[in-house]
Amino acid sequence: MRIKFRRALLAKPRLFGVVFVMLAGAGYGTGPWFAQNLERNGANPMGFLTARFVVSAAILLAVRLIRMHGAKWPSFNDAMKIFLLGAFGFFVSPLLYFIALHDLDSGLVVVIFYIYPALAILLSWAVYKHKPNRVIVVCLFTTLAGVWLTAGQVGDGNFKGILITFLSAIGHAIYVVAAGTISKKADPLTMLTIALIGAASAFVLVSLLGPSSLDPKFPVNSQGWLLILTMAFLITIVATALFFAGIKRIGPGVTSMVETFEAVVTISIGVLFMNETVTAIQILGTVIVLGSIVAIGLAESSAESRDKTQPGEHPVLHSGSVLDLPIS
Repeated sequence: MRIKFRRALLAKPRLFGVVFVMLAGAGYGTGPWFAQNLERNGANPMGFLTARFVVSAAILLAVRLIRMHGAKWPSFNDAMKIFLLGAFGFFVSPLLYFIALHDLDSGLVVVIFYIYPALAILLSWAVYKHKPNRVIVVCLFTTLAGVWLTAGQVGDGNFKGILITFLSAIGHAIYVVAAGTISKKADPLTMLTIALIGAASAFVLVSLLGPSSLDPKFPVNSQGWLLILTMAFLITIVATALFFAGIKRIGPGVTSMVETFEAVVTISIGVLFMNETVTAIQILGTVIVLGSIVAIGLAESSAESRDKTQPGEHPVLHSGSVLDLPIS
């Protein structure tokens, strides 16, 4: 079974990249549910995010030492790039996102935050010189429209909350584009371990030296810490491993659009477990988002087939795809 799966990965790396990022988005989409329940157990965003990344980094460091005992770490320069990627990407955007949820309706936060795929594609165009083609542009607009519909009726918001959410979107776009290059600096396990150590270091440093407004509050009972452990494993380790595996195959541009599946999962969990209601418009938005992701997956698969029949030529869906990265 493992051999067949590896052969499939080698045959359709970009199609599997879409699947990996979609699964990562599903994991990230559970975040608001965890946040709500952790706050009920005494934690605030700074507290549960600090605990989440410290626990995740400790687990992965132990796993790497056991599985890759004696293996060399990346060079200092490469390790610092990965460390800073984690310190920035896992600290700035998630913290701002969860803080914004206190000032704005969740629907408005989702709508503003998910302008980041457009920002990521523009940044990818500027950094990698890959001009988005017609398919990418169409899928981008349909995906954003689907997210807007899925988020439901946008409520009123204050300027502070809107600005915080917008900064979160900018931070995540920069993180996604930077990860497209930095993800090849080390093997997946080492990459994820160093990135999470960077995130944990950033949260601990700010917890100790930051302003009182960022003082962490941790869970006050065992149920809260069980949620932290689950969050660390599901959202941080598993989802981020899938994210890195996906972005190495399809690049930041396509990754940013497929990751919008997170919004669909967030809304679905809200309906199923958080007593939220769903409307026909939200169902339509969900269908549009899923349809756009399926279209991207089919286009990536078709591009791979053309690559095999026309070696030496670049695929049509070259926007943001990192085609020369090794398959892990």
